[in-house]
Amino acid sequence: MRVHARSLTIPRLQAGGLNLGYRCSSHCRHCLYACGPHRRDGLPDSPDALHSLLDELKSRAPLASFHIGGGEPFLDVDLLSSVLEGLSDRGLLFDYVETNASWVLSESHARATLERLRALGLNGLLVSASHFHAEFTKPRKTLALIAVARQILAGGVIVWLPDFVPDLASFDQDSRLDLDALIAERGDGFALQVGMRYGVIPGGRGGRLLAAHGFCMDWSDAASGAPCRQRLVSTTHFHVDLAGNYVPGLCGGIVVPLSLVPGEIPMDRFPLLDRIYNQGLESLVTWAMDEHGFTPLDSGYSGACDLCTHVRIHLHDRGSFEELGPPGFYDEKSISGY
Repeated sequence: MRVHARSLTIPRLQAGGLNLGYRCSSHCRHCLYACGPHRRDGLPDSPDALHSLLDELKSRAPLASFHIGGGEPFLDVDLLSSVLEGLSDRGLLFDYVETNASWVLSESHARATLERLRALGLNGLLVSASHFHAEFTKPRKTLALIAVARQILAGGVIVWLPDFVPDLASFDQDSRLDLDALIAERGDGFALQVGMRYGVIPGGRGGRLLAAHGFCMDWSDAASGAPCRQRLVSTTHFHVDLAGNYVPGLCGGIVVPLSLVPGEIPMDRFPLLDRIYNQGLESLVTWAMDEHGFTPLDSGYSGACDLCTHVRIHLHDRGSFEELGPPGFYDEKSISGY
């Protein structure tokens, strides 16, 4: 029997996102959770299942503060309404809803939608603004939603990131951005500059975005000093989806059941998580090479998360590992470029 060097114990849950599924109107090239129009996972099986999940959140994270994300939460306003009501009924702290503004038809439509949700407890909004989002959402929609939210929501609007608002204002307001053409005109350095300005995390599709434009290193350098242990125990930015998956830290594609946190994770049940936590990312890579035929990319990786994602894709296709999920993350349509 293997002796574990250290148990993975998830401490009290402090702040996190409640993901209303992974379906999104966009397929942004920087997305950490590999969301897109094709995905249908991360949802409750029934209204009763949703209420049970919210009850469990109340039991397991009574003092945590939550924001709502996805996917794109506004693709199902009825579900979003139910979740807002459920959080309010249980006295759970709630900050804002994240959105890419793709759903906005007009300023009056945005106003009516936000007023409906304000009556259910919506106080603030986070609106995504960047070149990556402008590939799929016309700038006029983004800027209109920012303006309306500032007018009618008491908590106002967080623009992520405000540095990109002047860029969006300079684009054709009624066309989606042709980012490939812009990169072809301005070069890989421009693509990397946009990625760095946004603070792209090199996991999910984001790792391939950075690598595709020249930010690369050998796999052993990417694995060296990987912050896996710190990320896995962090509860200041966790995520939970409506299917009951707990995603630790910012580790897109790694899950454990919400029913296990906070508390000690049974490592025998999650061998890949055990190896990453106790022996490090380099150990996972060498084990995958020796036991499962994994071959690192000659072109290299943009960071530890990029490398980890590639290894996990390989292992997901060759074994049954409960911690590799949700299933849609590993769909060929979700992750490409490796």
